[in-house]
Amino acid sequence: MREAEGIGLAAPQIGISLQIAVVDLRKIEKRPSTMELGGKPVDWRVHMPLFFCNPVVTLTRRRDEEDEGCLSFPNLHGPVRRSLRIQMDYQDLKGNRLTLAAGGLLARALQHEVDHLMGILFIDRMSPDTRRTLAPELETLQRLYPARS
Repeated sequence: MREAEGIGLAAPQIGISLQIAVVDLRKIEKRPSTMELGGKPVDWRVHMPLFFCNPVVTLTRRRDEEDEGCLSFPNLHGPVRRSLRIQMDYQDLKGNRLTLAAGGLLARALQHEVDHLMGILFIDRMSPDTRRTLAPELETLQRLYPARS
């Protein structure tokens, strides 16, 4: 993840069938993020990298569309609609049950990684028009990185 300058990674992306993922936003501080733990605002930087297991996410209705990329799709970027804020119940690596609220880039990154845990790719969240536009790049990636059986 760090080598590829990614901000998140989910276990299924590396062939591990577990509900565990990590996000680390410290290298992109210019995109705002907010975080609350147990209902209290905290400095999100202190909690990075943030490992989470067995997440359950509650989305808010307010959404926006921003470009996203993914380590599973090198050099592919496109607009994805996501909730501006989320709440996530999860377990940390020690098994403690926690609840966080997130906004900004942190909310987007958490939604992206939780999608991986559910078998959803960021291209699945793109509009049909965007997917059609990206079809040549997707076909190239499919040729370069054939599916493993």
